[in-house]
Amino acid sequence: MIQAVPELEKMREEWYHTKEIAFELIKVMKYRESVFLAVNRRITHRCLKINAVRFLYKNFDRYGFFHPDYMYNIYSSVATVPSMPMTSFKWEEKKEEQKEFNRKFPEWITAYDFLIDIDNENIEFAYSSANKIDKIFRERNIPFGKIFSGKKGFHFVIPYENLPAKLKELEFADLVELFKLFAIEFKRSMKIPDIDVGIYDLRRISKTPYSVVYPYYYVALPLTDEQFDNFSLKEVFLPNLLGKVETFRDRGLLVRDGNPNNFLELIYNVAETNKNNAKLSKIMRFDKTYLIDKIKEVGL
Repeated sequence: MIQAVPELEKMREEWYHTKEIAFELIKVMKYRESVFLAVNRRITHRCLKINAVRFLYKNFDRYGFFHPDYMYNIYSSVATVPSMPMTSFKWEEKKEEQKEFNRKFPEWITAYDFLIDIDNENIEFAYSSANKIDKIFRERNIPFGKIFSGKKGFHFVIPYENLPAKLKELEFADLVELFKLFAIEFKRSMKIPDIDVGIYDLRRISKTPYSVVYPYYYVALPLTDEQFDNFSLKEVFLPNLLGKVETFRDRGLLVRDGNPNNFLELIYNVAETNKNNAKLSKIMRFDKTYLIDKIKEVGL
């Protein structure tokens, strides 16, 4: 059982009760399913709708967020679901509501971000993989943000609003399938071993940016280019960030400016490089003026 560190627990509570951090959390949690996952007790609270600071603290109180025996990490859905309903704090009622929630979730999706998850127990290996992706995305002027995951890797995200228009023509289930196939071939062709290709599904959740991550007390921090280029775990350790919270006002995900169509161009290039892959060849059999209408129509 992981033991909480009393001094760091006080800092963690102070972090979450700092207005700059609370506002940044709400920006990235709003209109998404929020999840509290307890490291020690194998307790997971899903289907949380947290669109305002008062609801954040209300959920903290209800689920004992600051109780050291639970050690909760916060996750958010990759999908945006503005019309998802509030669920009850009463367990018996919530069980029934969750059934309906799970059934209707796909209907509520209005956006779905592209995510690459770099994961390795050795942070140096993880950084090496992440650095390859960062260089490719920067050189191609793709709009993206990069986030330290808080534990053993990095997340690269292209928000739905920054995706090329052609990808937005796809149904969300098809879009997620395209993301998965691209990630598989991107990982292989670029020789980036630490890309996790098992993350692509409609209900996927990922660490919430600006949250404190157990058991290390690192912050899942969106990184500037300078922070990434000179990355060290010391710089994302909670005690070293607590005195800098005022600099995080209106910071967001730090998505770089770029041309969304450059991401589409990268998908084309990966497809062309891997023509021998039958499944990818099928899905990517289109010219550069028109994307397939629906992935399912080409035999997936």
